[in-house]
Amino acid sequence: MRNKGFFWFFTILLLVVSIYQISFSFIGGGIEKEAEVLATERVEALKASANGDSVKLPNGTFVNFSTNNEAEALAKAAFINEILKEKNEEEVFLGNTFNEVKGKSVSLGLDLEGGMSVTLELSMSDLVQNAALNPRDLHFKKPYESALEEFNAQGGDFIDIFVAKHQEMYPDRLLIREFSTDDVVSKITNKATDEETKEYLRSLSEGALDGVETIMENRINQFGVAQPNITKDDNANRLYIELPGVKDQATVRERLQSTANLEFYLAYKGQELGGFFNELLIERSDDVSDDEFEDLFSEEEDTTVTEDVAETTEEDTTEMSLEEELGMENDAEEDTSFRLSDFGKMFQVNIDAENRFQNSPRLGFSKSSDTSKVNKILNEKAEEMMLENIRFVWGAKSDNIGVSDTLYYTLYAMKIPQDLKARVGGTDIENARLSFDPNQSDRGVSIDMSDRGAEEWGKMTSENVGNFIAITMDNKVYSAPIINGAITGGQTLISGDFTVAEAQNLTNLLNAGALPAPCIIVDEAVVGPTIGEENSRSGLISFAFALALVLIYMVFYYGRAGLVADIALIMNIVLIVGFLAAFGAVLTLAGIAGIVLTIGMSVDANVLIFERVREEIREGKGMKLAIKDGYSNALSSIIDANVTTLLVAIVLKTFGTGPIESFATTLIIGIFTSVFAAVVITRLIFESQVSKNKGFAFTTSISKNAFTNINLGFIKNRKKFYIVSGIFVLAGIIAISTRGLKPSVEFAGGRTYETVFEKPVGQNVEELTEVIRNTLVVDESKASVEVKVRNSDYRVEIATDYLQNVPNSEADVRKDLLAALASVEDDYGVATIENSRSVSPTVSEELQKSSSIAIILSLIIIFVYILIRFGKWQYGLGAIVAMSHDVIIVLGLFAMLHGILPFNMEVDQAFIAAILTVVGYSINDTVVVFDRIREFLNKYRRKSQNDIINDAINSTLGRTINTSLSTFIVLLTIFIFDGGAIKGFVFALMIGVIVGTYSSVCVATPIVADLLKKKKNDEITEA
Repeated sequence: MRNKGFFWFFTILLLVVSIYQISFSFIGGGIEKEAEVLATERVEALKASANGDSVKLPNGTFVNFSTNNEAEALAKAAFINEILKEKNEEEVFLGNTFNEVKGKSVSLGLDLEGGMSVTLELSMSDLVQNAALNPRDLHFKKPYESALEEFNAQGGDFIDIFVAKHQEMYPDRLLIREFSTDDVVSKITNKATDEETKEYLRSLSEGALDGVETIMENRINQFGVAQPNITKDDNANRLYIELPGVKDQATVRERLQSTANLEFYLAYKGQELGGFFNELLIERSDDVSDDEFEDLFSEEEDTTVTEDVAETTEEDTTEMSLEEELGMENDAEEDTSFRLSDFGKMFQVNIDAENRFQNSPRLGFSKSSDTSKVNKILNEKAEEMMLENIRFVWGAKSDNIGVSDTLYYTLYAMKIPQDLKARVGGTDIENARLSFDPNQSDRGVSIDMSDRGAEEWGKMTSENVGNFIAITMDNKVYSAPIINGAITGGQTLISGDFTVAEAQNLTNLLNAGALPAPCIIVDEAVVGPTIGEENSRSGLISFAFALALVLIYMVFYYGRAGLVADIALIMNIVLIVGFLAAFGAVLTLAGIAGIVLTIGMSVDANVLIFERVREEIREGKGMKLAIKDGYSNALSSIIDANVTTLLVAIVLKTFGTGPIESFATTLIIGIFTSVFAAVVITRLIFESQVSKNKGFAFTTSISKNAFTNINLGFIKNRKKFYIVSGIFVLAGIIAISTRGLKPSVEFAGGRTYETVFEKPVGQNVEELTEVIRNTLVVDESKASVEVKVRNSDYRVEIATDYLQNVPNSEADVRKDLLAALASVEDDYGVATIENSRSVSPTVSEELQKSSSIAIILSLIIIFVYILIRFGKWQYGLGAIVAMSHDVIIVLGLFAMLHGILPFNMEVDQAFIAAILTVVGYSINDTVVVFDRIREFLNKYRRKSQNDIINDAINSTLGRTINTSLSTFIVLLTIFIFDGGAIKGFVFALMIGVIVGTYSSVCVATPIVADLLKKKKNDEITEA
């Protein structure tokens, strides 16, 4: 082996990097466990001090420990959220903040870890207002405000309420007149009836909800939460979002609700609003005349006030608050006729050293706790003075203005156009990227505008040179620069005192897109793992136990060489997990399926090499030469088998979403690490030991002559295999066509019921699921049921497709569900359904369509690759037939046995991953056999073609059985020890391994033999 020094260095480097990446998961997990312990202590302290009263939690909600069983769980979640949020920017490991540590950790999916459930509702009132021609027109404003008041008080359909109010107030006026923009008129004309206009507004909500769903998917993916579940309810204008692994709920809440609608407004300068603020800052004592009060803030400089107002430097800093500086220093001042108002005590005005309002958009400063009170006073004053075109907004970040340990927020005032819409806004932004302001040495966000936005931005800046522009989003000002000249070209920079994370977050929000209307969070909760916490833990334990059995088996069969394979396999798993963390991938049940397939492929590569080395040793070669030739001869099979699987994985990664993407990501990483571990790491160890004259036995006394003289008649008996396979395939097709597969709620949709129990039920989710499933039966078919813990062990969310296709069946579903829950009252107490809703399938039509495209493309690519590598289309066709054979049999068994076997056999997203694993395993196994057939056909030309092919199959039998057996051991162990949550998933994999092994030697190869039968041996050349 050449360049051994380089490969040793590269191997060690990869391992160090992987261990470094994995360490973040341990550190992050450790901090979260510490947070749980600290949260528990705080909950106990809060509970002790409550004395039976309701107490306030850090998230602003109230709980009563005496009357609410869920109080402890809710309080603990709130404290954990608070503790982790405080740690977000704290350096915790090697210079990384906790937020960065979590970003570099291995993420677990909803099925393994649980997370956060959020219900988002589209604000229909804002959507209607945004569509109005002129929101200030009284014909729109009066019915709109009346409808909004009724909607907030009583709820209902806002569009219906608004239309009714408009017809009530203006019976002779068409509703279309309030919405007659060019866009609306082009779609429904300016003579549309009120009913047509109402339908148009309703269509806006439907289209907006689709847009919100897409934007939320983009936004969630960008801020690091992978594999979310998003369902849509068009009737309620709501999105139901489940986010895996979320602990910092406050940050997620803020980002989900953000409109991300960047808007550009002209900003008022302090000098323009001096009179407005003068009336608010100072109030008159009772013994002062009106004339004296009016003269106080005259145009001329008034020395009476100079000591009554806070001073700020040119950099807007001061060493004391306004209230502190107002301390009276002598008797004359104590007798002053004017005093600082309550507003003045909360708001520190931004003035220069001579007490004049500055030529700056920064009007003043307030503490965070005072901003809402200041807002109320400002808005009331603006309404009193009939200032309709002004909007007061606070800065996005707090400022340190020199007062110790106190952070203030800066106030800005924006000039609002008559139609209430910004001249340049979020729809004008095409792209945003992280940038750097060379003038201020600050990080910022550079944005590119559309043609329309660039043109309007150029006009806006050219018309207002010398004025300030406020760049706002979600009613926060991010930057307020002065306009020094016209800005053309459609590019601008948002600069500010951003950290890298803040600038990146703003960039991500802008790139994800602006919401068509604000969304509000109407409900949020912590949800448990789909498969249950206990099942998740037991599954991981059984996986570790199964892996240990594989390691033992390799040593049992290959002796010391098996020990080397074990070292490589462990290193391979370390590399996979390390790369998953480095790439920010999420590990789900589908990802674990990818790892199982990877383990099989890794073992397979080692077995291929070891079997080749054993053949070389049997031919009388020395150990060093046998190892060299063994690796050389096995390389072709390893490359072909892994490349075909890699091509499939790339297609699935490109076109797949959700579990398919998770499976593909894990598989792609695993293919590279497996080949590296088997081909490089093991050889480095072997050659290192051989160079020290240490011998290796690639056999044990038991396995020494295993599979050496075997000669089974695979080709001779091929017609029998065809009959057996034909029977199974036909039975599978009949079962699929008649009985059909049982779709889960993910595919079928249904109803979900939020249910509260008197006793804890969270640790017995699987038992509860089975009880409900056995009760909700239609035509001897059990309903699909999914139960998830929500917020506490006392509350669960039950989703089912029971009577999904029966009209007006909600009452029957509720009755039968309560009957099922009544059967477990002795264990869990009385169950109460608090609310219910319809749910659409989480597996969208787009996902099903993209999955179909991915699988079809995979088959085409496999066929083309095998055609190129083997030079014969017969090989490609044989592989495709074998794969189709395997998939049909697995699907047929699930169609035949669902509802019969004592575990869940529904078709869900995990089942898709299982089928993909079967496809990957089948092609991998088949290509290895094909590779040996190609070699034998070119090596042995005197025998008949069928004999040569049969010999090739027999020569790979040791490898085939060892690989299949080691993979099957892993799956069988998990199947035996699993509590029931993933038995169906593992069962599909087990059947897939058995059928895939059978088809590679009994279906694919005989088909190739028959298709090549009429070919002359001398026509078969090496590819």
